[in-house]
Amino acid sequence: MSRDPEALAAALRSYLPGGEAVRAVVPLTTGFSNETYRIEGRDWILRMPQSAGAIVEGHDVLEQARLYAALGEIADGPPVPGVVAICEDASVLGAPFFVMECVAGQEVHDTQLPEWFTAPGDSFRRQLSEQWIRQVAAFASLPPLALLGDPVSPEQDARVWRAFADKAECPPLVAAYDRLLSRPAPISGPPSVVHGDVKLSNFMWHEGKLSAVLDWEMAINGEPLSDLGYLMIFFEGPFHRASTQLREPGILSRGETIALWEQVSGRSSEGVIWHEMAQIAKILCTMAEGTNLWVTGRSTDPKLAYFQQNLDYYLGVLVAMLDAEGL
Repeated sequence: MSRDPEALAAALRSYLPGGEAVRAVVPLTTGFSNETYRIEGRDWILRMPQSAGAIVEGHDVLEQARLYAALGEIADGPPVPGVVAICEDASVLGAPFFVMECVAGQEVHDTQLPEWFTAPGDSFRRQLSEQWIRQVAAFASLPPLALLGDPVSPEQDARVWRAFADKAECPPLVAAYDRLLSRPAPISGPPSVVHGDVKLSNFMWHEGKLSAVLDWEMAINGEPLSDLGYLMIFFEGPFHRASTQLREPGILSRGETIALWEQVSGRSSEGVIWHEMAQIAKILCTMAEGTNLWVTGRSTDPKLAYFQQNLDYYLGVLVAMLDAEGL
């Protein structure tokens, strides 16, 4: 089946309990791993694999659905959408899919900041950023989930991504991974659930309160400092600029973020620089593959031009950080 919204809506009307109420299926902004659609008439969300294949293969859609369900069963766990239906039969829509509840709230887009985020005073953004960091820190208290498999060490994870960089034909990134892996990764304690992509735009907000944590495609059982290191990428540091979102007044500083993460998680942030470098390298893997697809003509997706524009900048950042750490 083609990804024709009218055809999707017709199939869902027949397949889903209560599907007769489905009025339309509306494509939402797609990422680089899965496609998202709003199901009008039932206030649901449809998630499917990219029709053209994903740049980065994280958990498939069925695994994601089961992960949402497992997280939703944890007392005091992170807020996640409820799962309405899981379908393994690709003949229904042309690929496996799942349907989840539509959570009230809005995201803070990576570059196009919404008025609800920019218009209020500094105190609004401060309390919002505090909620964000507290939730990321709380992941460090989540015991490993069986469906995520055995815990993965930071070095194991880095080697997986190094292989990805090699496949993406990016020798400078492969060399950077070799330098990083010459030093053991600092560990803060026992493994926990690691989200893997804790950027602000993966958190939903309703009336100033956190309403949902989304996009768990990269989740693993691993070292919680990985998520803190990922956070650090978006704050201004000695070697890189802050993200567009975090340049707004009122947002916690880098130092305040680290202190709050330590307070909530009960763990030390010592050695987080290793993890920040590892997470920059992970993002660079996606940029390298996207650039490779773009320059070789294997993809004409204009979104990939963004990767090409940023690849050299972040490679420079990573090399400068490795140099400063004596690696």
